[in-house]
Amino acid sequence: MRLATILVLAFWALSACSREPSTEAQIAGSPSPAPTPDHSRFIAAVDTLIAEALKRGGIAGISVAVFQGGAAVLARGYGHADREAGLPAAAETSYPVASVTKLFTAAAILRLGEEGKLRLDDPLHAFFPAARPAIGTLTLRQLMSHTSGLTRGGPAPRRAAESVLRRGGTAMPAGRRWDYSNYNFSLLGLVIEKVSGRPYADYVRDVFAGPLGLANTGYCEDGTPVAGRGVDYEGGPYGPQPTPYWSSPRFFASGGLCASVLDLVRWQRALDEGRVVGAAAVQSMRAPTRLADGHEADYGYGTRLGWSAGRRKVGHTGGGRSNKAVLARYPDDDVTIAVLLNTERSGAEVAATDLEAEISRLLFGAPEAPAAVTLTAQDLARYTGEYRDGVRAMRVVSEDGALKLRVGPGRRGLSPLIAQGGDVFVDGEDASLHLRFQMEGDRARGYARYHNGWFVGAGVRTGDLRPAGSSSPARRRPSARQTGGSVTRNAAPSAARDAS
Repeated sequence: MRLATILVLAFWALSACSREPSTEAQIAGSPSPAPTPDHSRFIAAVDTLIAEALKRGGIAGISVAVFQGGAAVLARGYGHADREAGLPAAAETSYPVASVTKLFTAAAILRLGEEGKLRLDDPLHAFFPAARPAIGTLTLRQLMSHTSGLTRGGPAPRRAAESVLRRGGTAMPAGRRWDYSNYNFSLLGLVIEKVSGRPYADYVRDVFAGPLGLANTGYCEDGTPVAGRGVDYEGGPYGPQPTPYWSSPRFFASGGLCASVLDLVRWQRALDEGRVVGAAAVQSMRAPTRLADGHEADYGYGTRLGWSAGRRKVGHTGGGRSNKAVLARYPDDDVTIAVLLNTERSGAEVAATDLEAEISRLLFGAPEAPAAVTLTAQDLARYTGEYRDGVRAMRVVSEDGALKLRVGPGRRGLSPLIAQGGDVFVDGEDASLHLRFQMEGDRARGYARYHNGWFVGAGVRTGDLRPAGSSSPARRRPSARQTGGSVTRNAAPSAARDAS
């Protein structure tokens, strides 16, 4: 039995022994202040979870913050911020937050829009007249929603973004598919500098960090000191070793900030309270993106959307060689969870989103996964077909009374899909991965792909399954506008966790 399952069951068993009096009993008695919630069992369960993660993942340090209704449920560090100096990790320790930076960059664009200095439908050539036409026609809205047609993965330092302005092009027309690229947000960083008249780092410091009291937040990938900054580590066979990876230009406005878990919670609170941008702008950040063909992607403006423990969440994830940062806001429950790690490695055993998902289940008392739903052959046929998921051709087939996902026409990359109800399927080999099919009549038109509840990619239906041995599609291939998303776990095992 997985550790998370044991923790959830233990948490519920302990809670049952010390429940608060019923609402009726409280009303019947004399008026008294509401009791302070007892989170001791939850905190103990998280302590156990993180202690196991430090050991199993070979991680030097982890910081966690859980807030509900503006009050801290838990805010502490585990392990070391600096192993060599013996400095413990704390809630104030500042870590590189990687792509969580996109929340700040998107908010900066929206704020400049509210100030009348730009419009979301402005093309890049409005700010950079010399930009190559293929790039200059891209709008700020398309960049913020990853619908620009740029598909280049990996780092996107400032110099590379400037080069794209002069010489770049897109893989396909803008607005026709969702495809995550750090270049979208590094280009937005150049716009922020052009419009505001100050460096991106100064804008974040002067407009966000300073006024909002984010003492441990700042631009750090250029080596600029940030209060509370710890050491970065790379995991390996000999344990965590210091690495300069996060102290060199790699991500600019797409991932160059450092922050503490407490500052990330403060940032989220400031967003909700309208102290960053107005309510309409916040709502637009958290609204799904609709593509030209009507397909919907669970990504807003610099904001990932998803769900955990049966509850809606918004925020962002971040990483380089693995996922090391996550900020999750559960708006319907007024809960915010932030998790930061200082150690990463390719194929990491433990990721920040793993921990956030487990913590949310402990907090909300949700089961680890719903029971499987049995579907008829007719039901399964609704989902079978050929799909395009980023650069990969995918096949959803029905075999032995179950759906299976394959990369390409052969048997390579076989993944069983277990029905959860509501057109949702979980990967039978990795419960952190889900597909949510989008239906049109009695057939799936595509699917959204999630990792630990966060939207990470999309597949768009391209036709019916080809007969065995056939070299031609059963249905004419659609135009490029019908393709979308990024690679799946089977196509690229670290895709859900790298540079996210």
